[in-house]
Amino acid sequence: MSQKKNIMLILILILSAVILTSIASSTGDDAKVAIIVPHPDDETIGMAGIIQMLMAHGSEVHCELMTSGNAVTPKLLNVTNYYNISIPENATVSERKGLIREDAFKRVMAIYGVTDYTIDGYNDGYLNADTVFSVMQNLYLEDGYTEFYTVTGDGNVDHHACYEAMIMMENKYPNLKYREVPIYWYHADRATPTPILNVFHDINVKRYSYKTEEAFQVYYNINSILPAFYPYSDGLYRTSHERVYYANLNSALLEELTCYIGSLKL
Repeated sequence: MSQKKNIMLILILILSAVILTSIASSTGDDAKVAIIVPHPDDETIGMAGIIQMLMAHGSEVHCELMTSGNAVTPKLLNVTNYYNISIPENATVSERKGLIREDAFKRVMAIYGVTDYTIDGYNDGYLNADTVFSVMQNLYLEDGYTEFYTVTGDGNVDHHACYEAMIMMENKYPNLKYREVPIYWYHADRATPTPILNVFHDINVKRYSYKTEEAFQVYYNINSILPAFYPYSDGLYRTSHERVYYANLNSALLEELTCYIGSLKL
């Protein structure tokens, strides 16, 4: 084997070690993890198993629901008050939808055993990065959360606001851990996810599928999940694996190694 091949092999091994070390450190027993959720059901579609896995490893998990999912357009589903929650008679269609979806989120939190969560109730479709950044910053400075999960950019306004807010957090507080999950990354008709860093790992979360499917059922009952995506065997909503992008894997070293490896020719 040539010297160049030996160097490349060593660099690849170092790069792999960096990635695996970061992956392993994501489930520390004393981790305080904040999940930033754009809409009710994003946490289940993108990271149901991950949330359960983090809790199983002893992490303290907080879910921050940014919007109520109350947008009403011809392209969005009209939800059903399946659980017969109390809704004011004078509630608008948007308010009614928001109340039903927020209630579903609470039921899903109970399924996962997450007792620490906040519902901010911003309007669906109007979220901005500054608002999300302010929430994330407070979770770090005031509550001590040092690991953050949210969604990748993918064309959705609210998803993109969370994605941009994470970039802002990483720029200001680079020593924290930042993770992203794509929504519908396995669905060919959705926009391609835009992660901060294109380094990912598909985590086997099949052992948590029972509660994940129970949570999906809640959202399906209120009609916020398209019937075409149900049941789970169609491959669009997966309960076996979930993808995580690692947004700051010792970024400088990673970039240097990646560029050097790319420059080598066998």
